[in-house]
Amino acid sequence: MKNTFFLLSLFCLTSFTGITQTCDKVLFTGRVIDSTSLQSFYNLMIVNRRTGQGVFGQPNGSFSIYVSNGDSISISVTGYYVINFKVDADADCQFRRKVYLNPRLRDIQEVVVRPIKTLEQIKEERENLAMRDTRLVTGIEVLQSPITALYQAFSKKEQNKRWIEKQTYKDNQRKIVQELLRLYVSYDIIDLSEDEFDQFISFLNVSETFLKTATEMELITFIQDKFAHFRIVGQLHTTDKPDWRTSMKSDPKRAINEMLKLYMSNKAIELPTSEIEHFIAYMNLDNDFLNSHSDADVFNLVYTKYTDFIAFYKIDIRLVDMNYNLTETDNEDWKWDLKHKGFKAATMSLVKMYNEHKVIQLDEEEYPKFITFLNLKESFLNSASQEELIQFVREKYFKYLDFYRKK
Repeated sequence: MKNTFFLLSLFCLTSFTGITQTCDKVLFTGRVIDSTSLQSFYNLMIVNRRTGQGVFGQPNGSFSIYVSNGDSISISVTGYYVINFKVDADADCQFRRKVYLNPRLRDIQEVVVRPIKTLEQIKEERENLAMRDTRLVTGIEVLQSPITALYQAFSKKEQNKRWIEKQTYKDNQRKIVQELLRLYVSYDIIDLSEDEFDQFISFLNVSETFLKTATEMELITFIQDKFAHFRIVGQLHTTDKPDWRTSMKSDPKRAINEMLKLYMSNKAIELPTSEIEHFIAYMNLDNDFLNSHSDADVFNLVYTKYTDFIAFYKIDIRLVDMNYNLTETDNEDWKWDLKHKGFKAATMSLVKMYNEHKVIQLDEEEYPKFITFLNLKESFLNSASQEELIQFVREKYFKYLDFYRKK
């Protein structure tokens, strides 16, 4: 009898732990399938949109990658539509999925066909990238050959020769980047039109050292990140003169707030509302810089400051405001309970309602423990706006998860 009771208790404890555990890492495994034909997938790529990183799958269509629960994943295979979904881990911190591909049907148009080089060919070109030596006579060589040194220093012919070598080197570097981008476009890693190549290569401004020494995954991550910024800057240029530019002369502080709202509405940066004023003070933007530089230059500076700010202050991006489409009708239950049943009943109704609308995600058994951890005050519940209440509960929710997370 005692053994039976012990086993039953152990089972209950194990079941509860399995339900409430939070996965630090999730093993995502799966396979892509084309139900219309049997073929190999040599261009299968799985991209984690949250981190910007990706891995190539196997020719048989199988793949595996470590991700975080809730990450947005894109599966890309040339010739098929991109598949997007979110990771939803099981009790074993695994996520398994079969992905049925949908072939793209395209109208055939007249195109200029260019042979696409392989990764190995491009890698070899990157490693061999070098500028032919056209060095000047220097040091002790000047004493040994002063006439040659003077000729090289002042001769237009020699200066032109060095200029030509430099331009040839830049052209070679640009061609290598162009071939790399063509390959990434063919693999659906980035979506770049033919007309955008030159503009994007200039925007990349990739350094010679990085181009020669970076790994394939470092290059993919770098170019994907830059491409996301390239698209954002393009969206920000849809108006000839953003509203914040107009406000700069009369109210610079208001202009900076409008600029941040523009970036946040375009998902260029993500900040909780409570951190916006703190971030503005951290940036310490110079009005002369804002007035004298282009929108792209301003965005690049703000984004650099943003990444430093997030890292230095360890800002939790999970607290970024989200639209949960909550209406006054949704709030009626807890407000009625507050008036007729009391504060404790109202708090329970509020937590249940937020759980239904995905403001938080908890098992029902955890409600009492979370409410204790929440430590919500009745005065705040009465006075807070809906946005302030959501932000408070979400902040406590993530602290609750971090505090009780199973290591």
